[in-house]
Amino acid sequence: MAAEEDSAAPVEWIWSAIQKNPYEPGNYLTRADQYERLGYPELAAGDAYKALLLSDEIQDDCGEYHENVIEAIEVAMQEINSPSGERTRMLCQGTAFIPRQNNRDWGSEEIDGEMSRDHLYLAERVAHESFRILSRTLMECGCLKSAYDFASRGLQAFPGDKQFLKIQTQIVKTRRAPQGQQDQHAAHHLKTTSTIELQDRGLVRRELYAWNRHDPDRFAVEKLAELSSRLKEVAPKLEVRAMRLPLLHNKASQADRESSEILDEPYVQAYITQLGLFATEDIAPHETVLHERSMLAANNRLYDVLCDACSAPLPPISPNAPPLPSCPDCEDTIFCSTTCQSLALDLYHPAVCNKLDFDILAKDPSPEASATALYLALLGRVLAMSVTQDVHPLDLPDIKYLWGDFTSPELNLPAAPVARKLPFTFHDNILAPLHMLEKMDIDPFANPHLCDTWIINTLYAKFRGTASARFSTDPRSRVKGPEVCAVHPMWCLANHSCAPNVKWEWGGEIRFEARGGEDVIRWGEGTGEGEREGKGKGEEERWKGGIRKGEEVLSHYCDVDLPVKERREWMVGTLGGMCMCQRCVWEEDQLESVRKNFKGFGNPDVWV
Repeated sequence: MAAEEDSAAPVEWIWSAIQKNPYEPGNYLTRADQYERLGYPELAAGDAYKALLLSDEIQDDCGEYHENVIEAIEVAMQEINSPSGERTRMLCQGTAFIPRQNNRDWGSEEIDGEMSRDHLYLAERVAHESFRILSRTLMECGCLKSAYDFASRGLQAFPGDKQFLKIQTQIVKTRRAPQGQQDQHAAHHLKTTSTIELQDRGLVRRELYAWNRHDPDRFAVEKLAELSSRLKEVAPKLEVRAMRLPLLHNKASQADRESSEILDEPYVQAYITQLGLFATEDIAPHETVLHERSMLAANNRLYDVLCDACSAPLPPISPNAPPLPSCPDCEDTIFCSTTCQSLALDLYHPAVCNKLDFDILAKDPSPEASATALYLALLGRVLAMSVTQDVHPLDLPDIKYLWGDFTSPELNLPAAPVARKLPFTFHDNILAPLHMLEKMDIDPFANPHLCDTWIINTLYAKFRGTASARFSTDPRSRVKGPEVCAVHPMWCLANHSCAPNVKWEWGGEIRFEARGGEDVIRWGEGTGEGEREGKGKGEEERWKGGIRKGEEVLSHYCDVDLPVKERREWMVGTLGGMCMCQRCVWEEDQLESVRKNFKGFGNPDVWV
């Protein structure tokens, strides 16, 4: 904990400087340097890009933020010359690294109207340092195409800096050399490399950042009570409880398990605390357990017949039917019901009303990019909700209690590499959020809390850990693959089991229905009836459906009819490791027994 506080303190000091003087480019470079020292190259890249944008504004006297940047630089230089503390000058005044020339007063020599040589010199220094940081950190993140592009731009602007050429050469070696071997012909490839050939999607740390003061203690008694109160609105017979679950992240767990078997010693399973849903009274088979509507929904279909709010299909239009509800100021925005219309006008739509360019973002993607486009569309909805409600994105009620499948830094072994599990691209995590704010007529520098890269990463982690999706079923649809997704804050609190006691359907609203009859998942020994999680296998404990008072509501994050091997492969990205539910453990044991007794008789993985 002390180490986390040590890493958070300088970041928070610089954040205070950015809030006080958000157009000063040196502040972003100072924080980028701090992020690199802490091992967050992706966050350094985000700040370096903002500094690069501000360096352009310095040189463009017609730029939208030109006057703001010039004024910010003047304020920064005056504070540097004032008798302020050494720590403040070092951490909070980014332009402190700019050398003074000939002891002249800052900005005294004008060369073009109000533009001074000092301003141009500063712009050049900021751009140079920004290109260096961007090319270096994006390469480290695995975004090779973007890193190569920024290295090329840096080399063109500063041809004397061989660091850019070195980075390009290293990227080519990484791209072309098999199994990490060095490419002896990298110099030749450098001349012919097309950046289209380079990958641009990397992986970064998926952590609850030490300086994140917005995520609450979800296990505090008062927070559990608050969540249960909200839950009662959509699930009257359920409550939220804290519980222990097997730790699936730990890379050492499999090795430890195998080592324990070799040494004939008991393996000790590590656990973490998570939230779960529990029945407060008996629930009958086929009874609706939860019914939740969410405005945190998005689709990637442009000009299609879907509700703008919940993304459910719009009701069919008939001559005698009344017109569907719409926004009174932009009639092209249609809703499936007056409920969705009212919620949209209260929660998110005012921020994007009549912003036509915003509506086309993340729409009609290629099939391979359809899932990524949905996460981007969810990000756009969160930004619109934040602006409309005037609430920090991480403090929104629909976001605040979501768990992003974060890896705690203390779970990493000292000698082990830092876990990187969050997909990251320059476009989705840095560039697109700035474009979204621009389309909403929001100044990203005056509102840094809407586009700070660590906040964007935290939101993406929460989406990936909790969002549900619906695949395209219309053969005429332009989108192939997932087309609609949503985050239902109460629904996603239910934990996974491959023998769930509820089933759910996705629409504009989401419902849990207690399983019963033919819906029961059948596995295990004996009569083949589904087992009740955590119970013995006596006939009196055979599960016939429904949920008893005090039992946990168990959902499913995959197709539970798949064999155990395929289920686990499907679930790794969502759970962070192999599923360890009772059914998976039992079926894996059966497979292992088959492997030992029937070697050479086909592939047992498809038998169960």
